[in-house]
Amino acid sequence: MPPIPSPFQSYLAGRNAQPQQSDPSPSDQITEAAIRLGLPVFPCGANKKPITAHGFKDASADPATIRRMFRSPLAVMIGVPTGPASGWFVIDIDIKSAASGMDWLHASSADLIPTRTHKTQSGGLHLIFSLPAGTEVRNSASKIAPGVDVRGTGGYVIVPPSPGYAIADDTDIAEMPEWLYRECIKETAKPAPPPRTMPPRATNPNDNGGTAYGLAGLDAECHAIRTAIDGTKHETLNRAAYAIGGLVAAGELDHGTAYGALSGALESIRHQCKDFRAACKTLDRAFHEGIGTPRQPPEPLYLDPPAIHEAAPMLEALRRKRAAAARPPVNDDIMAVSGVLKLILDECTRTAIRPQPFLSLGAAICCVGALAGRRYRTTTDLRTNIYIAAIAESGGGKDHAPEIVKRCIDAAGLDRYLAGETIASGRAVLSSLEHHPVKLFQVDEFGMFLAGISGKKAPSHKAEIWSELMKLYSRAKGVYRGTEYANKKENPRVDIHQPCVNFYGTTTPGTFWRALEGGALADGSLARFLVFVSPNHRPERNKLAGIFTPPAGLIEALQAIVCGHGSPPTSGGNLAAPHIPPMLASEEPSPYTVPMDGEAEAIHDANLEREDAWAREVVGTPSAPIVNRWGENAAKLALVAAISDAPSAPVITARHVTWAWALAEHCIKSLIQDADKFIADSEFEQRLNRALNIIRDHGPCSVRDLYRHGLKLPARDQKDVLDALIQSGMVDVTQAKVSIGGGRPSIKYAIPGSIQDDVC
Repeated sequence: MPPIPSPFQSYLAGRNAQPQQSDPSPSDQITEAAIRLGLPVFPCGANKKPITAHGFKDASADPATIRRMFRSPLAVMIGVPTGPASGWFVIDIDIKSAASGMDWLHASSADLIPTRTHKTQSGGLHLIFSLPAGTEVRNSASKIAPGVDVRGTGGYVIVPPSPGYAIADDTDIAEMPEWLYRECIKETAKPAPPPRTMPPRATNPNDNGGTAYGLAGLDAECHAIRTAIDGTKHETLNRAAYAIGGLVAAGELDHGTAYGALSGALESIRHQCKDFRAACKTLDRAFHEGIGTPRQPPEPLYLDPPAIHEAAPMLEALRRKRAAAARPPVNDDIMAVSGVLKLILDECTRTAIRPQPFLSLGAAICCVGALAGRRYRTTTDLRTNIYIAAIAESGGGKDHAPEIVKRCIDAAGLDRYLAGETIASGRAVLSSLEHHPVKLFQVDEFGMFLAGISGKKAPSHKAEIWSELMKLYSRAKGVYRGTEYANKKENPRVDIHQPCVNFYGTTTPGTFWRALEGGALADGSLARFLVFVSPNHRPERNKLAGIFTPPAGLIEALQAIVCGHGSPPTSGGNLAAPHIPPMLASEEPSPYTVPMDGEAEAIHDANLEREDAWAREVVGTPSAPIVNRWGENAAKLALVAAISDAPSAPVITARHVTWAWALAEHCIKSLIQDADKFIADSEFEQRLNRALNIIRDHGPCSVRDLYRHGLKLPARDQKDVLDALIQSGMVDVTQAKVSIGGGRPSIKYAIPGSIQDDVC
């Protein structure tokens, strides 16, 4: 054999030795190394997968863009797109499967020329070439030879100094030899389909046609065929027959049992088939194609994940997120309110079957904020418009407080302040304010509402709702300019002066966090909301709860707020407030400026400095817009508290300011901490979160349980998720006991400490 030229000689001589590994570099060193390459780059996680939204398509050579992309703690590897984007065309020598790639390198060494070469994490090689202008090579796997892949147009590679990667030879990049180029673009013949062979009959103690696993799979696929809806029947039949054929090939099912059951399921929907003969042909073809691809049961594969999982850094970060400090408690100082806020809070708590005092406080704040709208302001011109999201599990009593608020406002004759319970469109929001420019929106199932109006697939008239709510929040001290119509005489523009919208939405945690995956947190729009998370999702029953009748004192207190500054306190059933003419959207109001005493100003200024310090710490992160509104929300809450205590002559005191800053801080920390746990930085982390949440709520879970509760992934992707969680110790795995009938034991997954024996 001719001598092997550099750079391959030294590598081949020591191929049996342990490859030298690069120590993982700190984030800033990886970032600077990526910039120094002078090529389009993008960040990858420890699993070598891109962490950017569009993968290698987001690659950039701009230093500022690179620093922004690599800011994520998951950015531990540098990816370079291959093909025309970088001019790199890479021959990937793989040694993981026997030594076939190295065999090709030995045989071709005389014809290869020295070029830049990298050692890979698995001990293989990346030979980097260029191509003449106007030519290209696309990705391929084992086209040149077994274990020799090509990374060209549409691909990417990981480069040093990423952990596990090193430069084997820093020779200048050479142009790919003509013979190698021809090998890269040659056509390969498709292999002939495997012959239809009859696999051996599955063994089973009862000889009932298959193992427990195989029979369970057969039952599930037959059920899917019988219940498939119109438009999906052909696809369901094709998939089911192929899957069951694979189980037959693996020895999990008897051929006759499997084919007979599938045929019976198809026969049961014969009357629904447009072409039953074609359906039979589909079943036969897919079934026998599946026999050519044995399908091994997935559960046993999950029992022995790799010793060190490639996603270990991501898993450790996820563990830290989910193990973060508990949400700050709702202490007595936060609940120590007075005036109208206390009247509403007490009634909501007294009459609830399952009292939720903290969520009731949120409902009371929005109620007072709405009734005070356009009548009061701070010295910095902030108003009482407040948005709140109240979070508790279903059946936990979260809907009681908004119902009490609605009854009290109706009893006080102030129903013009209440908006409808559902919102049809953005235009509907504005139309409501045109009739009365101050409104309280109380929306049930806020998480579903948020997903429907802020997601990428939201219809335009729904998406406008979120857009209008965000604009109205900022227009409270100005003018919202109405819509211009072509026919101005019949449809004149309506301008809304100083609109005041208060929003109180109740939701369950699951729907709320799923809605935020659509980006409402990332774009900063949710920063306008104060998030009230119940400290007790299932309170004890209140045995003294009864029928609610709005007390006269509370009704008078609400009317006093509507009367505004300077009005005498109501007494003896004074009903002057309801007879105040409704506000006109076209009128320019002159709200009373509520003063802040000296002690309150000092406390407020000190807290503004705390806000600045916190904001500097989180600059550039998703938390930044939330923290930046800490002071604004605190000032609004202090204003509401002052009005609650003395509607006719409010003054913001030190007690109001201290309470307001504490409550706003609690809400911010609740949102940020839960976001860290539930909002993923990548698609894979999102899958890990979803699996953990399902196992926590429904575990111990089988693979089928995970799929049924929302982890709807292909088998391979689901295996990747479970392998990662098992290896990290975040999930435990156990085998359930089997019945006397035998078969494979069922595999279950549980959060450590919550595993329970499952007796079949």
